[in-house]
Amino acid sequence: MRIQGEILEATKEYLELKEWLVLFIQHKDIFQKKIVKIEEKEGFVLVEYKDHTHYFAILPNITDVSFLDDYKDKHLSIITYNTKDNLNTLITQWQKLAEFSMLSVYFVNPYSNTDKKWIIYPFTHSKITEHGALKLGLQTLFESVEEYKR
Repeated sequence: MRIQGEILEATKEYLELKEWLVLFIQHKDIFQKKIVKIEEKEGFVLVEYKDHTHYFAILPNITDVSFLDDYKDKHLSIITYNTKDNLNTLITQWQKLAEFSMLSVYFVNPYSNTDKKWIIYPFTHSKITEHGALKLGLQTLFESVEEYKR
């Protein structure tokens, strides 16, 4: 059945991004040693640091950001693939995403020969960027990492 293949592919992509994320987080913490634990809970990878908990939503394809409303006061990151579709969703949902002061979005391609990721903080970025230059600026960041091909 076609649907099973799509579910398996979605699961594969989710697991691939999760593996990348956990290795990235652990590597970042090598010297600081602030991580208390990493667990998967309620559809998130939760990283408990000594001073706060960070929620990582792994979304291979960003389609709906309405779930963010429940996490307005949380440290939250979306981990997604560096694809044109995800970039376009970022642009169309920009106003909504910019409402969350502790939100970051990681665009990832684990197989890129250049950088593996780029990160955007919509709340901060919206304060320092002219609205008219937003799309071009995001496109430039997008191009700094090879596009992920399925």
